[in-house]
Amino acid sequence: MSTPSRAPDAPAAGPAAAERGVLAFWREVERYRSAPLGGEARAGAVAGLEAWLEHGGARAALLGPSGRGKSMLLGAWALELARAGRHEIAFVPVSRRFGTALESTALSLLYARVALFLRSRWRTGKRPHGVEEMRRVLATMLEEGRPPGSRPLVVILDGFDEGVDWTLDAAQRFLRGLGPGVRAVLSARSSEALGGLREGTELVALPPIEVDEVAKAIGRRLGELPASVKNDVARVSGGEPLLVEALIEVLARDAAAVGTALANAPAGAPGVLDLCVGGMIRSVLPWLAGALAPIEVEELLAISTVNGGAWNELSGPLVAAGESGLALRHPAWAEAVEERLAPQQRAAVDRRFVDHGKRAFASGTVSDYVCRNWRAHLERVGASLADRLDLVSRAWLDVWRTRPDGSSGFIADVDATAACAASLLVDAAAGGDVVAVLAARVRCLLVTSSVRRILGFEETRRALAAQAAQDDEEEEEGAQGGEGSAGPDIEMPRVGEDILEAGRPIADAAERAGALIRLANELPDAECAVVLGWALEAAREEHAGGAALAAVARALDGQARVTAAREAAARLARERTGESRSARVSLAALLPEAEALDLGRDAFAEVPADARSDELPGLSKAAAQWSPAAVRGLWAWSEALPPSDRHLVLAHLASGLPAEEREAGASEALGLALSLLAGDALPPDACWSICALASHAPAGAASALVQACAAAAGLHLPVVKAVAARLCDLGRVEDALALVDTLPQPSDRIEARSALLAHLPAAVREAAWAQLSGDLRASDGARLLFARNAAAWTRALGADAVLDLSREIGAPWSDLVAIAVVSPDDAPAIARDLVERALEQPSDEDEALFALIPLAASMTEPHARRVCQRLLNELGWKPRPDLLDDWTKDDLGHLAPLFARVAGPQGVVAVAREIVDVCRWLP
Repeated sequence: MSTPSRAPDAPAAGPAAAERGVLAFWREVERYRSAPLGGEARAGAVAGLEAWLEHGGARAALLGPSGRGKSMLLGAWALELARAGRHEIAFVPVSRRFGTALESTALSLLYARVALFLRSRWRTGKRPHGVEEMRRVLATMLEEGRPPGSRPLVVILDGFDEGVDWTLDAAQRFLRGLGPGVRAVLSARSSEALGGLREGTELVALPPIEVDEVAKAIGRRLGELPASVKNDVARVSGGEPLLVEALIEVLARDAAAVGTALANAPAGAPGVLDLCVGGMIRSVLPWLAGALAPIEVEELLAISTVNGGAWNELSGPLVAAGESGLALRHPAWAEAVEERLAPQQRAAVDRRFVDHGKRAFASGTVSDYVCRNWRAHLERVGASLADRLDLVSRAWLDVWRTRPDGSSGFIADVDATAACAASLLVDAAAGGDVVAVLAARVRCLLVTSSVRRILGFEETRRALAAQAAQDDEEEEEGAQGGEGSAGPDIEMPRVGEDILEAGRPIADAAERAGALIRLANELPDAECAVVLGWALEAAREEHAGGAALAAVARALDGQARVTAAREAAARLARERTGESRSARVSLAALLPEAEALDLGRDAFAEVPADARSDELPGLSKAAAQWSPAAVRGLWAWSEALPPSDRHLVLAHLASGLPAEEREAGASEALGLALSLLAGDALPPDACWSICALASHAPAGAASALVQACAAAAGLHLPVVKAVAARLCDLGRVEDALALVDTLPQPSDRIEARSALLAHLPAAVREAAWAQLSGDLRASDGARLLFARNAAAWTRALGADAVLDLSREIGAPWSDLVAIAVVSPDDAPAIARDLVERALEQPSDEDEALFALIPLAASMTEPHARRVCQRLLNELGWKPRPDLLDDWTKDDLGHLAPLFARVAGPQGVVAVAREIVDVCRWLP
């Protein structure tokens, strides 16, 4: 059973100051409904809307110039719809007067309303933070639509084209696809404002008031006046309700004087403006026109150059004095005032608002008006990126933290600054310091990702508390709850846990250290040392763990490396895990021989019996990087192990022996692995050991290797690939090819020949390639094999042959990166082609662009800038952009080569400094 429809004036969980403005809007609507103007014009427009609602499409637009009365008509119509009970209503007025003209404010209000009726992944009391995220979430919710059998939802966005800091294209994004049971009504001054929404939108025009209706309105309000006065009102107002209302109000004050002036007044808003103001009030109006929301009298006086006495002359038809301060009653008045100002005068007004915000910020006395509107004023004057960076600071964060809607407001400011930096990053022609631009873009990314949750938590806590109180009241009243309710159980998050998790994107010392190491790798020695110092500082933090310190130790050199390695080993020794053991064995390579051997043997001995087959190969591979003497020491230590364990150690340790000892060591290890033959089969562990040993086996072991292939039942393919490659290296090409032909599956034979190609001598390589490429064209797994072997094929055959095959099998562009990496001469041309193809794909597939990073040095500067910005943007969509993730490699640290290409070493250092600085000032 459907619940009663919610009236559009019901308070919703949104920005508190804006909600007060919305309530003021509804009070104005009620006043209008008590004495409406233009009954016939209004009735015709309402009939058009009703007809659309009954039989029309997804969208309708009410059109008419500023001052025609669209807002009041839509408000009154929305109330009637809600009270009729057949539709749910989500109404948002976009208005400077009511403090809802900023995009972040309007979208927050809209989300709060549609979330009552549409499915959202956000729990009650919580909402998306930041304009871009809000647009995406709204688009998803509106596209999904209403559940079957529920009342239709009518979304009304009034003043669609009157937003202060947002483009119409941005507003259109979430209204393009409306799902089942969702309709939308917009109001705008003209159909051009609809842009891409014009197609498929039914247009409803709101005409002006007829002359006889103007006369009737004057008669109802003022009694009988001369017909000439009524005619002059109709002429000067042009039938525009706003102007008619203003003229009636000034006539009520002094009908004789105004009536005389009317006779010579020009038509339109400027003429009415002259009749409504006089004296010093003219000098006040430009400052009210420049204000983007209601503002306190004292604050506006401080901004303007006007004497305070002028406020006594304010005229009612023009200025509204509300709870939040003064504002012009309608944007038509602001337009009329600004039309009279020279461009330099308008610029001066805007600049005074900007300077006022700067002074307030510097003094620490930021008013609510400055908090919410300074960024929009900066945008109106085209402020430089440097001037906007105060919006991405700890001090500005603290300003917003005191507001109930702090998360949305602060992140909107950061997002806007990020958009400015992004446009400069992409457009080299715009000039500017690319190092500063890159640093600013990264700072915005880091701040947004961390603060979104911190401030969101505080806001959510307040909203949940309010919702809990409301639910208690409903329970007392016996209410059963309905659509949009939070439900009976509200889980209140604990402060410490939530904020710690929120800060993790930057505060996680291990990730921070890892990202700084990646950045340091792109730097000359002097700058590298500075950034590694920051990494070491992060890794030494108490909660960082030994792995972070170990990573920094590997990046250092000299005595600093040894000292850090010892610190890391001490920390890791307290962690009895497989990861800790692996890290300790790797660290041993950085220590003096005796220390290395002791540390490594302890880690090997610590491995539990049931984990040896999993851990010993990895530990041995790491130990192979030790000094030859330490490797020999571990080799001797392994003699105490049973053969089933020892072969796991020797198989990978053999590569660490000196060249003259390697073949002998490999023979010994191979004998151990083959000794595990049970019947006709080798156990899987022995097969993997043979794969590792094959490349070091001496010529005399060839027969034993072939024997191992026959016994490797479950792992036949990997063993055959390893052994065949070694046979080729030993000059036994025919035996290698014959061994490949023993594979029973055609797909396995193709895969083995794919891996074998790079080991074939030049004399037979071309013929083998012709056969292999023909097989690949007919194979279902061609693309997978191409991705695995492209680099090796390019080394063996050159880039042209491999690129030809890629086109024939339709290999994706991301698989061609390896070709460019191993073919420096061809890299610039390949990189240009790949980047152009990659940038053509939709932005929602930008994660794939991370594959291009190895080509950064070969990219043109414009390409590098575009790729860099799109990847930074992609990181911004993640719940938290990782500073370092060696598994996925889609993180800030792995962008280091791209930063170096775009902004040089100075840019890399600037990014590193932002990581360090933002961590220091985050709460």
